[in-house]
This record gives sequence, structure tokens and C-alpha cells, in this order.
Amino acid sequence: MVQALDLFAVRGPDTGVLRLADGVDLVADIYRPDGSGDYPVLLMRQPYGRKIASTVVLAHPRWYAAQGYIVVVQDVRGAGGSGGVYDPFRQEIADGAASIAWARTLPGSNGRIGLYGFSYQATCQYLALAGGGRPDAIAPAMGSWTPETDWAYEGGAFRFSLNVGWASQMARLQAERKGDGATLAALAAAVGPAAQRDYLLTRPDLTHLHDWLANDPAYWAGSSPAALLGAPPPIPVLHVAGCHDFLLGGSLGADAAFRAVSPGTTHMIMGPWSHAPWNRAAGAAQAGPGAELSVDKAQMTFFDHYLKRKGARPAGLVVYDLGTDRWDSIEDWPARDAVRLWLGSDGLAATLLSDGRLQPRPNDGADILVHDPDRPAPLIGGALGVPQGCVDRAAQDNRSDVAVYTMPPLTAPLRLLGPVQAVIDVQADAQVFDVCASLSRVTGAGHAYVLATGYARCTGSGPVSLSMGAVSITVPAGDGLRLSVQGAGTPAFELAQDQIAPCTGQRAPITMILRHAGSSVTLPAIPPPKEPHDA
Repeated sequence: MVQALDLFAVRGPDTGVLRLADGVDLVADIYRPDGSGDYPVLLMRQPYGRKIASTVVLAHPRWYAAQGYIVVVQDVRGAGGSGGVYDPFRQEIADGAASIAWARTLPGSNGRIGLYGFSYQATCQYLALAGGGRPDAIAPAMGSWTPETDWAYEGGAFRFSLNVGWASQMARLQAERKGDGATLAALAAAVGPAAQRDYLLTRPDLTHLHDWLANDPAYWAGSSPAALLGAPPPIPVLHVAGCHDFLLGGSLGADAAFRAVSPGTTHMIMGPWSHAPWNRAAGAAQAGPGAELSVDKAQMTFFDHYLKRKGARPAGLVVYDLGTDRWDSIEDWPARDAVRLWLGSDGLAATLLSDGRLQPRPNDGADILVHDPDRPAPLIGGALGVPQGCVDRAAQDNRSDVAVYTMPPLTAPLRLLGPVQAVIDVQADAQVFDVCASLSRVTGAGHAYVLATGYARCTGSGPVSLSMGAVSITVPAGDGLRLSVQGAGTPAFELAQDQIAPCTGQRAPITMILRHAGSSVTLPAIPPPKEPHDA
């Protein structure tokens, strides 16, 4: 007990203020180890009020300070106690670089600095690099690398419920900051994503939503770490990714970019998580008791190695296997092996669960389904659905507006690790329509647990490429895999306005023909590891 109490011998929080070149003050809480000497600095920058400090998923800053670090949690411009006007992403470029330079020289600092934080706080780390900031190590957990395509839009379709919800949250924070009771009441009265969207579009002073819906390439060019950085600097990085996280594409994109310039100092943890929470969501994700892993301890091991020169180098990839309920350490990432399967049926994949097949060779068949905008098939599970995660979509697969393709039960375990890609060749009687695909593990009992999802908005018939995130599972013998194909999925996405008849306001059903010869799914099959990782 005495040792545990000693670990939390931390001073603070003290208040630190950085005055930027334009006169805006950024306010931070600073935690210091209760001892003499100089320490590395860990900096987190976030827009939700610095007292929160990513504790929705990470340990409190005091825990990190107790490990021998000065921990700085800063309110970004226009948030919490900081001055200025909040403008997501773009403001974090110069402000982030200035904050790194300031935090590096705080009293008690030894001159070495790391960045950490989750979600928006992770994206701030990339943007600070784009502004010229050069920390000694970073640990972005579930951040955005290309906000237009890995946060705001998916396959050209706006992520409706997700982004309206976040815009409403940020608008509430702005109203609370200003003591604006009338705006808070109006936000509370706007029930549901459509009503919230309509109200927020009348208040561009409160929110970024109008910019995101305008989808101006110039706006995104000034907000994207990938576009601003090009190749990132070769600094040590530890990414945290979730197979069912809506920002999984951002984590994978950033990991690939850093690995290309410095593979030896690029690390990633990929778990069975949605955006939040992490370990406590394991049961809902069909994960077992072995899924629990302390990201805080892993980050501390990473920072100790690169900022204190203590301990062994972390593994290149530590990844949870949903089938074996264990964590594996892998250096050869991403895997280069793949298995390609084609869609096939006797033409009844949309009406019989047993008709559609995933098969090793293409054929010239086709299936027809009708997407009715008045009763669209819900999109559930994976990184895009509501809810997210490894949920059972067997009921959705039993609908006649969903075409289902299932492989025979496996005779031997199949290890899948890495990105999933699908191509669906669609002929539709509409100029604008959506296509959604879900990859599921099918059990002997008939459950269909979602592993990955992909979505695209199409402007004409032809092959549609769907990036479906990444999976990590050993599918056991006796189980199989299924690809489910449907039209627009709600409530995650809003139906395209082009599908609404201008004279009646009604939405016309869309007939979709799925051509087998041009439709396939590519799975990242690899040999299973010989020994489990001791997490």
C-alpha cells in the first residue's frame, strides 16, 4: 500500500499560460513529480476542457506524472480557459508547434518532449508536426490523418449521425463557455441528427458543420496532416488503433506514412475496440477475457524507451486476435499475403440465406435487390455502423434488400490480419446511389458477427471499390465468412438528396444488379503466429 501511494506523489495541477504571437493566451494544467531533478515533458492539447484530459480512455495525468514526467494538458484556442476562436484542425498547426517549443522549456524540463492523447488530441499531434514542431516522440491514439476521407466522409458519403453529433457537442461547449443559455436551449430542443443539422447550419458562428458539408477541397487541404506533411518526420511514434473505431482509416493511414520513413521507430497497438471505451467494451465486441491490455502501460514503455533511454524497443505491432483471445507481437506488418473470393449464387442471394456463395473463381451470374429509401436496411457493426463493434447482424442478413454471400465452413483455422478490400460491380437505375458491404464471421449457430464495413456513394453504374478497414481474427474451423451487400445504410449515413424526386419530394426505390464476374472481396490471410505475445 505504501508503494502504491508513493506512485501518486505528484504536485499540481499548476496553471501555465502560453501567450501566442497574436496575443492569444493558451492555458494549461501542469503536473510534476514530487521530487528534485529534471524530467521529460508529455504534452496533450485538447478542446473539451483540460480537466477531462482524455480520461474517457486513458489514465489521469497524475498517473503519468507519477512515472517521472512533467505532464501538460492544454486547452486549445477557443476552448476551456484559453482565448481566441475555435476553428478545428487548422488552428492546431501553428498553435501546436508553438506549444511544443513552450512546453520543452518549462521549469524542471530536461528538454525532451513527447505528445500524447486520444481522438482530436491525437490529430493535434500530427498537425503540430505540420507546423514545424519537432517533439522527440508521439503517441496518437485513434486520430485522423486525412480528415476529409477518414473522419468527415466515407467513400464520398457524409458520415451523418457521427459528425452531426460531434458538431452538436462542440456547439454546446462553445455555448457553455459563453454562458449562452438561449443557444443551449435551442440545441436541447433539436432532437435527432436531422433537426440538429438544420439548426447548426443557421449558426455558423457556433460550429464547423457548414464547412464540412460544403466539402471544399481548399478547406480540407489546409486541415489534413497527410496533405500538409507529405512524408512525416522520422520521429518515434506509437499508434493506438481499434478494429471497430470510426477513425481506423486515420490510424492505418498515419501508421503507413510513418512506417515508410522510419519503420524501426514506428509502433502500433491494434485492439478489438470501437472509439470508446476500450477494455470495458470487450464483452460487447465478442472478445474474451484476454482482450484486456493497458494502453497506459504500453505508452509508458514507449516513452521510457525513447525519452529516457530505458527498456527494450516496443514491438512493431501488438495486435489482438479475436478468434484466439490473445495478443500477438508482429514485425512484418502489413502482411502481404491475400486470398481473393468472388461472389456467386443462383440469382437468389437477396432472398435466400443459403443461395449466395463466396467462391475461389468468378462466374457470370448476378443478383438483383431493391433498395427502398422509405425502409432502408440499417447499417450496424464494424467501424461505420450504429452501434459500432462486432455485433450480430443475422437479422439484417435475413432481409430481401440485402444480398448475402457465405463461404462453406472452414476445415482448418484461417488467420486474417490487415486491410480488407471489396469490389462490387453494380448496375443501378439511379444516377446517385449508395453501396454498403459488411464482412462477418458466421458461426455454426447462425450468428453473423461483423468484422468490417465499407461504404461508397456512387454516381453511375460500374465497379465500386470499398475499403473496409482492417481485421485481426483467427476464424476457427467450423465457422465461415460472409459478405453482405446492401444499398444505403441508416442512421450512420443520410440518403443522398439526389434520390429525392424534385416535384413530389418522395424518394424512389432503386433497383441494383450485382454482377458476380466483377465482384470480389480480398482478405488478408497470413500464417498464424507460433507463440502468443505476453500482454
